[in-house]
Amino acid sequence: MSESQSVTFVRAMLRKGSSVLGASPADEAPDPDSVPDWRYREDSADTLLMRAIRYSALGPIFYRVAAFPKVYIGFLVSNGSAGIVPVLSVTILGVLLNVLAVWWVVRGRGIRAKTSGRLMYADLAVGVVLTTIVATAAPAGIQPFAVDVAWTWMVGTVALWTLSFGLPAALALVIAAVPFRVFLTWIGGLPIDHPLAVSRSVGCMVALVVAMVTTAGILILLGVGTRFALGIGMRRGQRAERLRTQRVMHDSVLQTLEAMGLEAPDDDSAAAERLAEMRATARAQAAELRRELTGPDAPSARGLTADLAEVATEMARDGLRTQLVAAETEQDYRLSHARRTAIRDAVREALRNTVKHAGTNQVVLRVEESEGGIAVIARDQGTGFSMLDRPPGFGISQSIMARLAEVGGRGTIDSHPGRGTRVTLWVPH
Repeated sequence: MSESQSVTFVRAMLRKGSSVLGASPADEAPDPDSVPDWRYREDSADTLLMRAIRYSALGPIFYRVAAFPKVYIGFLVSNGSAGIVPVLSVTILGVLLNVLAVWWVVRGRGIRAKTSGRLMYADLAVGVVLTTIVATAAPAGIQPFAVDVAWTWMVGTVALWTLSFGLPAALALVIAAVPFRVFLTWIGGLPIDHPLAVSRSVGCMVALVVAMVTTAGILILLGVGTRFALGIGMRRGQRAERLRTQRVMHDSVLQTLEAMGLEAPDDDSAAAERLAEMRATARAQAAELRRELTGPDAPSARGLTADLAEVATEMARDGLRTQLVAAETEQDYRLSHARRTAIRDAVREALRNTVKHAGTNQVVLRVEESEGGIAVIARDQGTGFSMLDRPPGFGISQSIMARLAEVGGRGTIDSHPGRGTRVTLWVPH
């Protein structure tokens, strides 16, 4: 995101609230006039962004949970047991309601269009009711201190409105709080110009302003931080997609073309048979490439051993005789689809390397449990090679090593000239 886009995005966040985060694409600056309020449908935008918006409400809610007991203790120290019943009741009720709100935000499935706005107004109504009750029930001499306790709810409300609706709505709420605070003083039986009432009222208004400004800063950090994270995620996703495409081309098209280019002793005497084999290989490869382009394989109920047997049969078309040493066990079926697919494709790449470089048409493929996972060892008695003289190419580094690393596995290659090659592939359960 460019500097101008960042400024536009921040302005939109402050004007509209956190809805801008989920309502605009990650790679574009939002148009402030086209972005709706926080009254969104969660199924119409990115689910992860919707969760970020929902969890941002935990800040003001946690503030209330911690601030209510703190302010109540300060009231108790200053005023003793005078007016303790209404103040303690409001403190307990405020803490319980906000604990329930924390549970709902964490466990809830999101907020829909009409619900979010209603909740914000309901939250405001609860704060008005609590402060009014305390202002009416507390003795006149300590009434301003008692209102301070209930005012904790209003501070959280301003923070929530800043997050939900943006700075203009929160500022309007702060302005409306001035006559409301005067009204609370009046119904408590104190003159509006009473020194204690004025000082405590000013303190309450300052608390609202601080909450609004602080939450605006948090809103900016939330938005900009999330956008940067999205940008990093998009770049990594694009890189992963490029690698996936390269693997598909390397493991399918390139390997098939190279296999077709290999000479066979009976090319001249059995040209018709060789042509039929090449056509069959091309059709099979086209079907495999089509499956890769349409997306990952659907999970199947069969185990890893069955997958490896299919790979061995596939490699037999290229003349490689594979001795598969394995027994299907319950552990075999515990592998996730992603890990089973990764180790299957890594084995295919290892066997294709055997066909191209090992100078032998035989390989032993053994499956065993090892270190809390499944290991597949491919062993041939071919020409081997020096690990120092031949650095790993794309097939080893990406189609084998990187593919296994993506699912928490690993691969090792042990080879020496004249002593064959041993490839060990491992993935955890």
